Amino acid sequence: MKPIISIIIVYYQNKKVLFNCLKSIKKNLKIAHQVIVVDNDKDNIGFGAGCNKGAKKAIANHLLFLNPDTLVLPNSIKPLLDYLNKHKKTAAVAPLLLDSKRKPYPLQGSSTLTPLKAIFAFSFINKFWPNNPISKKYWVNVKDQTKPIPVKVLPGSAFLIRKSIFNKFKGFDQKFFLYFEESDLFKRITDKGHQLFILPYAPLIHFWGKSTPKTDYIQKIFLASRYCYLKKHFGLLKAVLSESFLRLSFELIVISLILLIAIWLRFYNLPIFMTFIGDQGRDYLAARDMTLTGHWPLVGIPSSVPWLFQGSFFIWLIALAFKIGHFNPVAPAILTSTIGVLTVYLTYKLAKSWLGLKPALATALIMATSPLLVVHSRMPYHISPIPLFTVLFLTALSSNLIFWSFFLSGVLLQFELTTLPLAVLAIYWFYKQKTKLFPKCLIFFLPFLPKLIYDFSHGFKQTAGFIAWAGYRLLSFLNPASQHGLNNISLDIVFKTIFNYWQKFAIWNQPIFAGLISLLAIFTLVKSKNRHKKLLNLFILINFLAFFIHAGPSEAYFPILLPAFALSIGLVLHHFKKPIFYLGFIVLAIYNSYYLVKHDFIPYGPTLSQRLSVVNMIKSKNTPYKLKNPPTIKFNSYLDNYRYLLWWQKFPEDKNSNLNITIHE
Repeated sequence: MKPIISIIIVYYQNKKVLFNCLKSIKKNLKIAHQVIVVDNDKDNIGFGAGCNKGAKKAIANHLLFLNPDTLVLPNSIKPLLDYLNKHKKTAAVAPLLLDSKRKPYPLQGSSTLTPLKAIFAFSFINKFWPNNPISKKYWVNVKDQTKPIPVKVLPGSAFLIRKSIFNKFKGFDQKFFLYFEESDLFKRITDKGHQLFILPYAPLIHFWGKSTPKTDYIQKIFLASRYCYLKKHFGLLKAVLSESFLRLSFELIVISLILLIAIWLRFYNLPIFMTFIGDQGRDYLAARDMTLTGHWPLVGIPSSVPWLFQGSFFIWLIALAFKIGHFNPVAPAILTSTIGVLTVYLTYKLAKSWLGLKPALATALIMATSPLLVVHSRMPYHISPIPLFTVLFLTALSSNLIFWSFFLSGVLLQFELTTLPLAVLAIYWFYKQKTKLFPKCLIFFLPFLPKLIYDFSHGFKQTAGFIAWAGYRLLSFLNPASQHGLNNISLDIVFKTIFNYWQKFAIWNQPIFAGLISLLAIFTLVKSKNRHKKLLNLFILINFLAFFIHAGPSEAYFPILLPAFALSIGLVLHHFKKPIFYLGFIVLAIYNSYYLVKHDFIPYGPTLSQRLSVVNMIKSKNTPYKLKNPPTIKFNSYLDNYRYLLWWQKFPEDKNSNLNITIHE
């Protein structure tokens, strides 16, 4: 008997669902039929091409395209055939799709897809405003309907079509590998006046997604097919504009807004309000000489221990900025502000892997608007890049990357000597992981090469001397009677200092709110079951221990902790999962942004623009180094910043005398 229906199933890598589908056809379809299975396993030519291939083998006058993840019920197919036989203007019909509990999916079938409908139905708009009128007009709601439902696009998972119609319109466009091939076919069919219907009284079970796994690769195919559809039917320009908006995910939009906030807070009026203290001037002069002479300094500025120097890496970075920015004093601040924005983004990426999307976005917002982080980013100083390398170090450590963990700990030590505990943390962390340290850990010494070269002619004060000093500090800490020993006075100083900089990080000049946030963070660091909590706790505690060993931590010691502070707040949000907490930290970010702008981004002393006004006053005098009418602003006594600005303004410098400016203290 010649089959009345040819059933075409395109199969790909799921035998179980295919065999279940075939069994349901054999059991429940009682009219003459032909079953064609197109095997895409060996050579996946795509869904549309597979359907076309199967259609060429069909001998019936009606084609039933069926996904393998479906089950045919006794009354699934015959009502479709009967309807087509009675309604000659109808080109194709589809059954009502049921889930595994035999309840109808509320949305199946649609109107014709247009760029406007795509923007509202497939973008983040539909996620946050699912009942918007444009999406409602696009998707067809079949709930509680009993009569045939007119649609413009039938679900591609199951529909019956006249073979003559399918051949007339040349089947599926094979440019569509997967997705939107049915939207394209049915648009071509309905544009010629043919009708399509979903029949609620013809139910069929569909296990949605069983035949197509949700992977990044499949998502790329979906996006490519949607673009292909829009381009084919509405032109290149509309397709490009539509897809540009459609591919903006909630995550991308929010992190982009956060980064824009970070950029604005770090770059707004930077030449006017930039901090420029004397120690910065010392780095500037060294970088200037490096750029002009080609001689690379091997050490940086003196640390709090005068005979121990910081590393030279930051001077090299300033020299790079000078090379690009033609010695403009703002150029290094542009570099450190850019590094600050990058730090916000990398902290977000780390927080996302540790805590998930929403806490990560909140963590990024905290980093973007933290007063202390913004101040440090706008102030080109040797501590400015430390948060960036701290985030990279934490990323490497949590990923068990031995080489990069030790290399980054060595790099951080060249920006600030008090980051030494990170090397200790790396040794402990990998020892507890029972990971072989040697020889990868030796990369720690590579960033020390400039100091080692310097030490060959300077008695090894910077290497052996630093080790001896660190040992002395540790022994002093263990002796309560010593000047730097652990006692009530040192404990009080360190605790107050830690809270002071936590407050500047979290909410400047608001100790009560800073205290409440710290209590939340401490509670979560204890109670949270997040698997990364242990590393975060170790990181914070080992740095706090270093502060107690030193007994008098300064501001330069804290940049290493700022990303950890932000992550600890992110952990609060991950632990409690309450919208009120997210709202609270959004309000905090708004307050911090307002406070920064209102207080001119909290410069340390006179700003760069104020110092330049003094330089211009000096230039206006005939006596180069004597200012008869000193300005009213107060200056720091160390004047390398003025020396650099005078040089930059091409003011002749007397090599035999010091810069002589009357200073108000």
